[in-house]
Amino acid sequence: MKKNVYLCILTYYVIMMKKLLKIIWIILVCLLAGVLLVVVAGSLFGGCATKYYVNNHSDDLIGRQAHVEHVGLNLLTGHVAVHDLYVKEDDGETWFASFDTLDVSVSLLRLLGKRVQVRHLTLVGLDAHIIQDSTWFNFSSIIDRFRGDSLEVEVDSMPSQWVVSMHGIRLAKCKLLYEDRPRQSHIGFHNLNLLVPDFTVGGGERTEGDLTVDLAEGGRLTAQTDYDATSGNFNLSVGFEGFALDQLKPYLGESTPIENIEGVAALDLTAKGNFAHLIEAEIATKVGLDGVSIVDSSLSPIVQLKQLRLDVGKMVLSQRMFDINTFTMDGLTAQYELFADSSNTLTRLLGQTNAPDSTEVPDSTDLHNAADTLPTPPLQLRVGHLALSNINLTYADHTMSTDFVFPVTELNVTADNVTTSGNNNARVRANLPNGGTLAVDWKGNISDWKQHQQLLLTIKGLHLTDFSPYMVEYFGMPFSDGIFGFTSDNTILNSKLEGKNHIDIYKPTLGEKQEGVKPRLKLPVKAALYVLKDKDGKVLLDVPVKGDVDNPEFNYMKIVWKTLGNLIVKVATSPARLLKGMKEEGEEMFLTIDAEEEGFNSEQIYMIDQVANLAKNDEKVVINFELQTRPTHDSKISKALESRNEELAQHLEKLGVNKKQYNIHTAHPDEEVAVEGYAIKLHVKK
Repeated sequence: MKKNVYLCILTYYVIMMKKLLKIIWIILVCLLAGVLLVVVAGSLFGGCATKYYVNNHSDDLIGRQAHVEHVGLNLLTGHVAVHDLYVKEDDGETWFASFDTLDVSVSLLRLLGKRVQVRHLTLVGLDAHIIQDSTWFNFSSIIDRFRGDSLEVEVDSMPSQWVVSMHGIRLAKCKLLYEDRPRQSHIGFHNLNLLVPDFTVGGGERTEGDLTVDLAEGGRLTAQTDYDATSGNFNLSVGFEGFALDQLKPYLGESTPIENIEGVAALDLTAKGNFAHLIEAEIATKVGLDGVSIVDSSLSPIVQLKQLRLDVGKMVLSQRMFDINTFTMDGLTAQYELFADSSNTLTRLLGQTNAPDSTEVPDSTDLHNAADTLPTPPLQLRVGHLALSNINLTYADHTMSTDFVFPVTELNVTADNVTTSGNNNARVRANLPNGGTLAVDWKGNISDWKQHQQLLLTIKGLHLTDFSPYMVEYFGMPFSDGIFGFTSDNTILNSKLEGKNHIDIYKPTLGEKQEGVKPRLKLPVKAALYVLKDKDGKVLLDVPVKGDVDNPEFNYMKIVWKTLGNLIVKVATSPARLLKGMKEEGEEMFLTIDAEEEGFNSEQIYMIDQVANLAKNDEKVVINFELQTRPTHDSKISKALESRNEELAQHLEKLGVNKKQYNIHTAHPDEEVAVEGYAIKLHVKK
């Protein structure tokens, strides 16, 4: 059964999220345990005694040195206020975290009913330095102290009878510095503000929350959430603005060639659904990118982008439904390169990735089963407005002896109301090197593409010399001149394709064969071009293409190249129809002579020169001259016929035709010969 890739990925992250929730649960328990510890200590010793006890016995409480300036409490209300608390690292020297005020109110009587109820929790001025080194955090020792001997928390076993409810949770003016040492990353969170009116675990109540945080390197994050634990329904809104992309550099991996990344990103995302069916959630998002620049280790640009805007009105993964209002892109500059080691720009950009640790990767069978249990609905795509403007792309092929570099500039693509369920229109315009132009006009259906498609491709003013690297690779010789024009008009109706390809070339000229190059194809291209050119140096060809797209062996380009190849061979070996004054007999050319005359006249010499040039222009062409005559007893005629072959050989030698490229002989006189002369056949050596 066909695998649904995006469903597999989502399933993977859901499984990973379960592990993350375990860690969050542990941290939450530690926080509540700490609050209760202060309340209990305060109830036993009083405020001043609690301050003294914490300052002198913090190692016993949390395993670290701590200092607090003031502790206030009210035993009747369960209210605790802690001011100016400082905590050090495990080494007892380095600063770890501090805060200005922690104000907590806990209902002590509720504990008798197996309910932890925090009436309000306010934390002001938190300043913490979080360090990660692989799987170790600089607060791991605190978690280990409270969690016991095992990290495993059975959150998926029998439901607990305890209910944890927190109300009026507020974090204000907080500051966090996150340091990822293996990646040498530092991310600062300034002015972090969090408001959670209600948060409940185990009781089925509703949970709401608001978060705002300023990033030290630029940008602001906002989030609002509304979660109903009873039904599992949620509403989520996340916003990013002014996010500096250079903060992603440490996470791109050492195997990527990216040296630096610049730009600003913005995101506005809303999602609503049910946690039990995440893939069915309705998502809407707006994405913006500005001033993006990615450079490699040599400081050469990989990608540059002036602006990108994406507005997704609605997206539902389970239905494969994507309703996009607008997608616009302006000022993209990028290049795609092929390398001799079979790599390309994308593979080098992504780098070599190692398989994740087996303990972190869900079983592939489970992923496949998860994907296969759901039917795959048809793709539902709509793009209200698509506009790509000022796109500059460069294609480079480094797999040959000479690099091929081909830039396409000022590429513009426009389309409106693109949909998978109806007819569409799109328009593409671009500039090619040295003044060439590209135009594409498309009309058709995406989902039922075999029923109706119409594609018109027009290329004008393309210089053939730009393609010399491919000509050398495939035919052993470069283009030295020529302008190429091409029009391809293709229509598909009910799976039947009919294409009309018109080739218009002016003065195509091939240079000398490159020494030491073994061409991939052996076709008499030089001879064919010589014959195909008219007196004005033009080559006009029509290459029709017909086929059934339902046929598994159908290949459009294979048909085109086969047709062109056959045409080249046919033209090179049977050019009589293009040489005036010659009589064509089947696949042969025939040069009529008068047996009673000696030598060749001017018209006959002209025709011989035309044929000789075929051999001079392509060493694979071999010409066979066979003199066909009737029997004669006239010695004068016999003598003239005998000297004619020798004169023909001398003339070909003077023209510079290689002796290995022509054969001259006389056939046995035959009474059936109607017209005397030379039967000329051309053969292409393999």
